[in-house]
Amino acid sequence: MDQTTLDKIMALRKELHTSAEPSGEERKTKEILERFLRENTTLRLADKGKWFFAAHEEGDFLPNIAFRADMDALTLPSGEASHLCGHDGHSATLAGLGLLLEGKTLGKNIFLLFQHAEETGLGGADCRPFIMENKIDEIYAYHNIPGWPEGSVLLRPGTFACSSRGMTVRFEGRPSHAAYPEAGINPAFAAAALIAALPGLLTSEQYRGMVLSTLVGAEIGSKSFGTAAGKAEVYLTLRAWHEEDLDKLQSTIESISRQAAERDGAEVSFAFCEEFPETVNDESCLCKVADACAKLGLKTEAPPEPFRWSEDFGHYLKDAKGAMYGIGDGTEYPQLHTEDFSFNDRIIATAVGVFEALVRQK
Repeated sequence: MDQTTLDKIMALRKELHTSAEPSGEERKTKEILERFLRENTTLRLADKGKWFFAAHEEGDFLPNIAFRADMDALTLPSGEASHLCGHDGHSATLAGLGLLLEGKTLGKNIFLLFQHAEETGLGGADCRPFIMENKIDEIYAYHNIPGWPEGSVLLRPGTFACSSRGMTVRFEGRPSHAAYPEAGINPAFAAAALIAALPGLLTSEQYRGMVLSTLVGAEIGSKSFGTAAGKAEVYLTLRAWHEEDLDKLQSTIESISRQAAERDGAEVSFAFCEEFPETVNDESCLCKVADACAKLGLKTEAPPEPFRWSEDFGHYLKDAKGAMYGIGDGTEYPQLHTEDFSFNDRIIATAVGVFEALVRQK
């Protein structure tokens, strides 16, 4: 890749960075990317509303290989959006691959998928039909990862990123005058019983791998000193290396909650959000990434465990073979989702290079 092309990709990344939009609202981001591809390539663009894909097509009955990037930014407490996870870099990198496809005969069809709403887990689920509709044989993606040597490629067999979901446990009691608490049903004690039980749920032999139940918040009653609480909610993030373990953990929490509610005469219900599947790499596809890195002379690393964060790329891997890998931002680079983070432009050449090497593989 020549310097002019690299400069063009970096300029696109900076434009995306200044146009950050939250999950599900990536209108300007999508327009910028579509305009860039229209002006610089002859790829066919397929607009799907909140997301789109670009296609380099050489004919029927050829392998269909896809590459995916996410477009959304994080929503800050202020309500503004900011690219604190690197999705601006992912999208610029994928658009950069589009530049390198021009005029090439590859013996395959290449699809570039630009996905919305990764941070909430909704985008991958929305885009999942893309795999079957376009008969995708393989799909690839990467994530930039701080804490690892800059430009190194992180290859993890099996589970690359955890499954997770947000869980709300709602206890419904009956409020009463604070002077007569015995006349009501205060759900605070059921909520407290659940919270107290959480640390003991993580070491059971029933799990194949790591599980986590992280308490992220709770609400009990209100600051009204004349009224005993009648409602309580507990907010949890459940996380596991394997989806089957996540389901077991959820079932255990539901059972504990029901027992605590029944003991006190309260009602309990459950709600879920931001659900992410496990991201499990196909062995043959990961080997192709390793071969691409070898041809480029890139250093590779083998993370000893799955990354604890989640990625909705796992949705695609339920319908097609594929792999997700990491590219190191640097051992001292600011962590993802922090105010000091910004995508490291020095890894763009590596990221585009691996994509191109995968495209060229026979």
